[in-house]
Amino acid sequence: MRLNYDNKSTINIVNNPVQHDRTKHIEIDRHFIKEKLDSGLICTPYVSTQGQLADVLTKGLNSSVFQNLVSKLGMLIVATSNSEIPKLNHILIRGTENGVPGLRMMEGSEAMRIEPELQCLKAILSPFTGILDTHSLMLSLVGEAENNGATFSYNTTVIGGHVEQSRICLHISETKCLESCNGSFPSQPEMTLIPDLVVNSAGLSAPVLAKRFNGLQNEVIPPAYYARGCYFTLFNMKIPPFEHLIYPIPVEGGIGVHVTLDLDGLVKFGPDVEWIDGVDEISSFLNKFDYSVHANRAELFYADIRKYYPNLKNDSLQAGYAGIRPKVSGPGQPPGDFVIQGMETHGITGLVNLFGIESPGLTSSMAIAEHIATRYL
Repeated sequence: MRLNYDNKSTINIVNNPVQHDRTKHIEIDRHFIKEKLDSGLICTPYVSTQGQLADVLTKGLNSSVFQNLVSKLGMLIVATSNSEIPKLNHILIRGTENGVPGLRMMEGSEAMRIEPELQCLKAILSPFTGILDTHSLMLSLVGEAENNGATFSYNTTVIGGHVEQSRICLHISETKCLESCNGSFPSQPEMTLIPDLVVNSAGLSAPVLAKRFNGLQNEVIPPAYYARGCYFTLFNMKIPPFEHLIYPIPVEGGIGVHVTLDLDGLVKFGPDVEWIDGVDEISSFLNKFDYSVHANRAELFYADIRKYYPNLKNDSLQAGYAGIRPKVSGPGQPPGDFVIQGMETHGITGLVNLFGIESPGLTSSMAIAEHIATRYL
């Protein structure tokens, strides 16, 4: 079965975000929010690159979609040793160059007056950093998209595609058919869809899906790396120890074990970085990753957290949750940039691949959509 589809209405949401009167109930499929439980942070000032990531992040910070969903707590990025101070200075310079508003360096004594439980030598204050309810954001976007004519097809999987007359055609099957294939992809799709524009925003599965587009050269697909990040929560404490979000100097592969407060006042520490090896394509495609949080990782968390929160009590952490980050750079490599890849790279009309959209992908999401709509529609 072949269908031609004009999908421009699905992108129109970016031109008028979150201004609809939402009256209908949406049932969210169990796979809708499965890939990663985001920390819900808006604004990360220490983007280490000045490429695509920095551009869409800065634009994303100004998106009106976040205005009614964000609780602005402010962030302190802290140096706890003399060796970290040059790195903190670099963060301030790069954040200012990237256009993040309100950044200010302060001495440790000033930061510790603001946060008495904090220990640091110097800190950067980012006053406009905030948190949001990620589920409410996604529900709002679903409603806005539907009000603009979009149709969501749950339990339906794009298993690949092919290039025909310089355009991409999608191969589609029911998800249950893919899950029953015992480690292989279905030999034949149940439907072929021919859209005007395909945005491969499959997250963890994006590189594998791109490899299954027959006619797309493998040379344009970056290697896929995966890193698990675990969170632990603080319990038996009625009053949170901090009013601001507290971030250490970034580490290889991540941004360090930091303090996040959710909208209910729950204190979370994380994520750490655990590189995942030996992921086969079908496991990546079906998101069959291990999301468990092992209690023995808590000891590493205590050591990292006490560098800036020395009064953290023993046995005060309990396992929270884990997420998997889709990365385009691996252990020992420089941090990767967001990859927004169109026909100017791969030569296929109507195909946009998104690779390596990890944190701060949430903050950047509306700007990425606007970039795609402006450039490719």
